[in-house]
Amino acid sequence: MLEVRLLGALTASLDGRPVDLGSAQRRALVARLAVAEGEVVPVDRLVDDLWDGEPPPRALAGLQAHVSHLRRALEPDRAPRTPATVLVSAAGGYALHADLDTVRARDLRRAGTPADLRTALALFTGPPLAEFADAVWAAPEVERLSELRRAVVETLAAAEDDPAVVVDLLTPHVRAEPLREEPVRLLARALYRSGRQADALAAIAALRRRLDDELGLDPSPTTADLEAAILRHDVGDLPDLRGRTSPLPPDDGNDVPPPEESGLLGRDRETARLLAVADGVADGPGLVALVTGEAGAGKSVLAEQLADTLAARGWRTVRGRCPEVDGAPPAWAWTEVGAGLGHGGPLGGDTFHAGQALLDLVARTPRPLLVVLDDLHRGDEETWRLLRVVASARVEGVLIVGTARPDEVPDELVATLAALAAVVAERIELTGLDPEAVAALVAAEHLAVDDDVARRIAARTGGNPLFVREVARLARTVGLEAAGRTVPSGVRDVLSRRAAQLPAPALTTLRRAAVLGRDVDVSVLVALEGDDEDRVLEACEAGVVTGLLVESGPDAVRFTHDLVRETLYDELPRLRRARVHAEVLTVLEAQHPDDLAALARHALAAGPVAGRDRVVDHAERAAAAARRDRVPRTAAELLVGALELATDPAHRLRLRCALASALSHAGAGAPAVRERSLALTEAAALPDDRSALLAAATCVDGPVTFALTENATLDRPLLDAVARLLEQDLPAADRARLLATRAFAWHPREPELAVADVDAALAVAPEDPALRCVVLNARFWSLLQPELWDGLDELGVDLLAEAERAGSLGHRVVGHHARFLHACHREDFVAARAHADTALAEAPDGQLAATVGWTTIFGALEAVLDGRYDEAERLYVGFGEAMGAQGLANASALTLAGLIGIRHAQGRLGELVAPLAAEYAARGDIVAEPYAAALVAAGRLDEARRVWRPDVPIRRDWWWVYWTVLRREVAAALGDAAVAETCRRDLEPWRGHLAGAMSGTATLVLRV
Repeated sequence: MLEVRLLGALTASLDGRPVDLGSAQRRALVARLAVAEGEVVPVDRLVDDLWDGEPPPRALAGLQAHVSHLRRALEPDRAPRTPATVLVSAAGGYALHADLDTVRARDLRRAGTPADLRTALALFTGPPLAEFADAVWAAPEVERLSELRRAVVETLAAAEDDPAVVVDLLTPHVRAEPLREEPVRLLARALYRSGRQADALAAIAALRRRLDDELGLDPSPTTADLEAAILRHDVGDLPDLRGRTSPLPPDDGNDVPPPEESGLLGRDRETARLLAVADGVADGPGLVALVTGEAGAGKSVLAEQLADTLAARGWRTVRGRCPEVDGAPPAWAWTEVGAGLGHGGPLGGDTFHAGQALLDLVARTPRPLLVVLDDLHRGDEETWRLLRVVASARVEGVLIVGTARPDEVPDELVATLAALAAVVAERIELTGLDPEAVAALVAAEHLAVDDDVARRIAARTGGNPLFVREVARLARTVGLEAAGRTVPSGVRDVLSRRAAQLPAPALTTLRRAAVLGRDVDVSVLVALEGDDEDRVLEACEAGVVTGLLVESGPDAVRFTHDLVRETLYDELPRLRRARVHAEVLTVLEAQHPDDLAALARHALAAGPVAGRDRVVDHAERAAAAARRDRVPRTAAELLVGALELATDPAHRLRLRCALASALSHAGAGAPAVRERSLALTEAAALPDDRSALLAAATCVDGPVTFALTENATLDRPLLDAVARLLEQDLPAADRARLLATRAFAWHPREPELAVADVDAALAVAPEDPALRCVVLNARFWSLLQPELWDGLDELGVDLLAEAERAGSLGHRVVGHHARFLHACHREDFVAARAHADTALAEAPDGQLAATVGWTTIFGALEAVLDGRYDEAERLYVGFGEAMGAQGLANASALTLAGLIGIRHAQGRLGELVAPLAAEYAARGDIVAEPYAAALVAAGRLDEARRVWRPDVPIRRDWWWVYWTVLRREVAAALGDAAVAETCRRDLEPWRGHLAGAMSGTATLVLRV
């Protein structure tokens, strides 16, 4: 144990052996840290104190050198690269952990027994901090410790029974402190009890003269009473002075004492809202709360405070973080949650089995349970899928709190939260702190400001807690005015200026560390820096003490905030940055060759600098792993990067086909089709075009629940390519895949041809569950015509079975969709709702947006059937905006179809003339019937006649009944009895059905 003595000459001993502290400045550093008694002393203050307010340019480097030498002296047996335990680094500065004589003396004085007080007095072997008496920082500490000695002497004198001992103790003390009344009273009392009445009166008289001469004061009434009692020889009337001492000054040497829970200043209301949700969950079904706010708003701090509060109430709490850079395994946040619940290693398996594993863990965990998921906006598809699985189960006593930046939430997470709308109990958006909270937060950084300055800082920083702290920390170095001018719109300038205080070698190393990501493996960084371990450790030390880093593990550090890492990263010139990524890639290839995602990330960031073939190989292998892990969106991003660098035509085609497949599995149908068109063009240019053409034609192989393109136009290049290939002798699997691809392409323009191709595909398809899922998905689309609707339920059952065998959640959603549509056809809307809810619960990210779309629009249909037209309209419009923003084909047309049903039921169809005119201009005869019907309803019959095209057959898709009923109404209004009769005969098989309801989307609210 290290012992440090300050109450006299500065000395240190380790396990009883003296320690050589070295130079005068190192001794001053030990003394400066020791008087803080274990509290962290900010680096800025240490630099200022050690160099008397005039630090040289490399003062921080000098401070680090002193710390390094002292650590070797104070912990000689500490193993390399293990955390210091005596002179420790902490966010913002250093602290000294030692046995201090100052602390012992204070504790003994408080104990108050004569024996304890004598022991405390013996600790003072000379003037406190004598060798630092001239230092500005030492002056208040010398006074504090000197006052402690005075208090010990006077308390001992008051407690001592032997008057002779008191006289010996206080006589030199009174000479040293002639203006203090308390020791004079104690001395006079002891002198009197020793039989020295005259000496006692002389001591009081001398005090009266000194007070009058130097201060112009009279002695206190207590002293006057004591003098009178001595004159009367009235010993019984002597005041009892036992225990009367001068008060000790506060022990805290900080300029401004930090308020409690400074990280959560100004967040009482938000905390109360979350605690209210927790109270409801404690004995009820599980819920979700979402905390959003910009970077630095305090989302994580609020979540941590909630966890601490609930833990104190008996809750179990676990936390998972979504990493801010690519490279972590899928669903890493849930892996951390699983580890917190006692599950070792990755969750493994598909979403269903991983979700069941999590639910089993939760079931075995004592509840109530808080699960915090930090930075959901950085999650991957598997993270969000598991969130739906766990949250939808609504396990009793489980509260899930997620944090996210609202401006970085991807569409897939928006869809996830929409799917969880029923279980999201609270959404809290953190805004800026008010000036009062800003002032308190600045005070927590040891800086006092008045109300006006607090308002200015609040205005400059927007009240963002991170920005406020950074301004305060910089102000300690450059002054408040200069710091305030440094924050025009954000915190990057502040961070840059604070980082600039670092020694140049440390700053260079930390910028290179920023390339690794927010979490830095020190072993990797050492290898990156040419195995210069001392340089790396000194840089990490500098980062920790300046608050840029925290120690996150035995061989790891973490940037304190994303913006810290991003600021240092962005300061690397772009060309230099690419080369550092290339160097990291080389290190990772040697140390972590199986970390495919991290290798790909650094390879793509390095670009051609690392070698094109090498980069493409890493990206391609990582994309394949992402596909296996069911994160197709990540795979697509990797493949886009690979395509930018690949040059060989055959290789580029392979990458493009993989990209189209990944996009289709991610639910990005339109981009997938575009990539397929490019692939067909590239394949045609290759010498051996059969295998290339086959790969290009069949690369869009993901589940399809919504049309892939607007207006369902025929893709002639694709149809021609498939026809050419089918003329050749092909394996049965390839033939089945081509026929299914063409069936999708025929729909809905050529429904009979689509049916024929699906029949042929089913006839030749081998017993391959994945392939049969693709073919049955095509069958689903071929059945979307009125006369074949009855086959949807059987198809749905078959597809669900094959999807289960293939492990394809996406195709399971298509199977549920088929059964849903059959239930709508039977007008069993209760069963339809059950299928919709099941599909929504099971939907993987690739199908989630579309699934949220058709289940939402079904909710609008349900509202129409109940006569809740305002609610239905709100749902239809919301659907169109959300799905249109995500690029879903035909979103505006589906919204308009729903509004047609509402306005038709209300007798207000004429109000839709303008939007239908726009759709007619864009889509042509497809919307001629509703456009003509709206013109008729508006009384514009001549215009209706010009638009109406009864000679053009209505497509026999899921809108056929809907549009045919409108055609019959238009024919009657325009006096065309022949067309009206034709429509009546065509609709006869659907007599009694709700017009349009079979689509699960919209209805005219009338029976055919």
